[in-house]
Formats: sequence, C-alpha cells, structure tokens
Amino acid sequence: MAEVAWEDVDEVKEIIADIRDGDCDLRWVIFGYDDAQMRTLVVVEAGDSGLEDLNKSLEDDKISYAFFEVAEKTFALFQWLPERASGMAKARASIHRSFVTSLLGNISIDVVASTRSDVSQARIDEELSYMEATKGKLLTDDVAAQKQQEEHRRKQELAKQRAQAGNTKEAQLRLATLSAGGAGVAQGHLARVSGANTSSRQQNKSESAALFEKAKVDIELEEEDNLRELVLDLREPDREDYDDFNWMILGYVEDKKNTLALVETGNDTREGVADYIRAELGGGADRVLYILIKEDNHVHKMVFVSWIGKAVPALRRAHASTHRGAICSWLATIVQTRDEEHVSSCCELLGVEEED
Repeated sequence: MAEVAWEDVDEVKEIIADIRDGDCDLRWVIFGYDDAQMRTLVVVEAGDSGLEDLNKSLEDDKISYAFFEVAEKTFALFQWLPERASGMAKARASIHRSFVTSLLGNISIDVVASTRSDVSQARIDEELSYMEATKGKLLTDDVAAQKQQEEHRRKQELAKQRAQAGNTKEAQLRLATLSAGGAGVAQGHLARVSGANTSSRQQNKSESAALFEKAKVDIELEEEDNLRELVLDLREPDREDYDDFNWMILGYVEDKKNTLALVETGNDTREGVADYIRAELGGGADRVLYILIKEDNHVHKMVFVSWIGKAVPALRRAHASTHRGAICSWLATIVQTRDEEHVSSCCELLGVEEED
C-alpha cells in the first residue's frame, strides 16, 4: 500500500476545527497532492463562500478531497476523481481515502465525484433524501415509488444470486464442509461460525441490537457472538495461524436486506479477498460487502473496507452508507485501531489500474 502523509497536519486540524466551529466563517477546504507520486497531501484552497465556488476550485485533472459545511452540524466529503485522472491515480486515492477521513470527524454525506454535477446542491439534496428514506421517512410519493421499484429489482437480482456459488447461505454451507474437512482454510475459526446463516434469530437482545436501536438503524448481525470472537481472533498480533486466516467478509443474507452474516474467511490478505470475490461473487459488481483485513501480523491494527459494487442501485447504496456507520460503531467496541477504505472493484482494493 502506498504511504501518504500530510505536509502540515497541524494546519489541517486547525482548518477542520474552524469549519466545524459555528462561529467561524470558513465553510470549505480542498486537500490535494503536491507530488506526482501522491505521497504528500496539502491544503490547496479554503473558502467562506458556497458550494459553487468550491466546485470552480476543483481541477479537471487532479484528484482532491473537499470538506464542506452543508448546514449546522452537517458536513460533506467530496472525493474528487475527475475523468481525466489516470486509473492508477484513482486506485491509489481509494486507498488514501481512509487516511483523509480519519481527521475529518463525523460526516453526514460522503460522495465520490467524477463530474461537476456530482459536486452540487442537487447532489447534496439527493443524498439527504436517501438518508431520510433509509430511516423510513418517505419524503415524497416519488421516493416511495422508487423504493418499490428497487424492491422489485432486488427480488429479480436474488434469482441471479442464487446461481452464484458465493451467495451468503451457500457460502456458509461450504464453510461448514471446509471446516469439517480442513481443506486449506482457517479451520479453527470457521468451525465456530459455520452455521452463521442457518440459525434462528437470537432470543435476547444483543449488544449490537441495543447499539443499532439507539442509533435508529434497522440492521441485525446473525450469530453476533461468533462474529465478535472471530474479529477478536483476527485482531490478535503474532498469531501462529496468521498465514491461514487474515481476512473476513460480511454480507447480506438472502431475503433479509437488513441482516448481515459471515460470507467467507481466508488468507493472502488483499489478494486473497480479490481472488475470492472474482471467483465466487462474479467480481462483486452488484454486491455490498464489509471486509476486515489484517495486513500486519505484528500489530492489532486492521483495515475495514466498505465494498459497494459499481452496479449497486442508488437506494441500496444509501442503505449501505447507513449500515456502514452502524457496523463501524459495533467494530469500535472490539477493535480500537483500524483504517477505513471505500472501494467498488478488485482493482481499487488492490490499488492497481482498472483493466480494460
């Protein structure tokens, strides 16, 4: 993974604090790279005007990150990946994203922008509408109709997903077989979670259920205790079985759009994850996944990857954004040190240029 650092991190922190300060006039800042190798991030420009001026300050061939005050206590991040930027640069930026967001604090709107229209009030209004829709607040008849259409499409997609070896329920059955036979995977870990998608709902309210209920997020983790134990094992440094078990994937259970369970675990870190998604999930273009990767066996630190495939519809993306925050809150009760990344393809996950 490419290294990246701030030229002046204290300056960055001060600017972010000013934007978050309701008594300060500063409303936005743009960060960018000052070298072709994309190893140093700097403050490009900051302003006290509106989104239109921020938009004009973005360059057509340079990747940047724009932090913007939408309203009081509501902030947006625009990761600017212009069409004229190279595929390699975009891949590197997808890895650097978590480094940038680690300083920004809470963000209500998170947009990957490639055109000027993506950095606009219309796009912000659209994102806010989706946020409300995922909370069950149907703002207009159009939103209600769109949700019905998306539900119909989701049911159509299920028929296709059942034919794929990587759908959640079948993956768990495969894990059960592998854990029993010891076929080259993390046998000790899989044995504890092999039934994750076949058990009934837990009778008592779990820790995550209480956490998600407080946050007003409709999401559930199947076999939460087993998942927690698996995460605890994954984070431990200097494990003897690290070469067999250094990543895990969570995905949505069939016919349960708000229920997450274990999809798969494996080895070879990012390359292993990418190989699995290509071979078993058809490349993952229509999938929403949450991935934990342990890249260094000598530390507790892990990488949390939010995977939203390029073919995932807008409403499902909105759901995923809400769920991602809830999952991060749950993980924070287990893992204190982790990076976060957002990707949509195996190439972005690996930090390589997209294939033609």
